[in-house]
Amino acid sequence: MAARDIVIIALVLFCVAVGLFISSHTSTTILSSMRAAPNINDTPSAVAAIDSAQASVDKADYWYFGIFIALCLALIITGWFIGGHPIFMIVYFFFIVLAIIISAVLANSWETLSADHSFILTIIKFPITNNIIMNLPIYVSIVGFIGLLAMFAKPMFSEATPP
Repeated sequence: MAARDIVIIALVLFCVAVGLFISSHTSTTILSSMRAAPNINDTPSAVAAIDSAQASVDKADYWYFGIFIALCLALIITGWFIGGHPIFMIVYFFFIVLAIIISAVLANSWETLSADHSFILTIIKFPITNNIIMNLPIYVSIVGFIGLLAMFAKPMFSEATPP
């Protein structure tokens, strides 16, 4: 169960990054054009609403980091509570290798997407997301190894027999 979660974490991180990136770019474009419209720019309440919406959009990078930490903690917690026999470490390791290969493809896809010249102002707002996705194979291998340790390095408890 927890072994395939590493592959799912890599895919979820990529999909959330692309979704937040595209929605941030779109929202910033829409809010900028609304701010440039003279009819909307005349009222202070509309300007305040646009500014607060822009401030919310600018926090997307921190949302992504929170999702990354939450997924890592979820993998560690589920790895601890799932019983695993040490012989299955080989299967878990193969899932980690598969996740690293998939995350390398996803990192290259992110590089292609973010290198577009129309996204240059948006990528500046996403330093954490860009770092995580560009180095996704490294992060996946670290998280996978920590998950491996959490699942298989815990002490084995045996049931005590009643006297």
